[in-house]
Amino acid sequence: MNPGPEENNILWTRRILFVLGGVFVLAGIVRQWPIAGKTYFEFIEGKGYLALMVGLIMIVLGFSARLLMDEGDE
Repeated sequence: MNPGPEENNILWTRRILFVLGGVFVLAGIVRQWPIAGKTYFEFIEGKGYLALMVGLIMIVLGFSARLLMDEGDE
């Protein structure tokens, strides 16, 4: 049973969001290193904070890609 073209688009979008999100999270953690000794303000003012947050948002969007791309039967 092969998925339709709409299902393939959703799967590819999920994969792309997960991969790019993972890359951003990894880059954010590398740029923030070492994380353990930082206060909250040092953490949010660090170099990798924005990349880390963008990566996490992309991963969450990957989980909800079906909801975002669904046309809906109205």
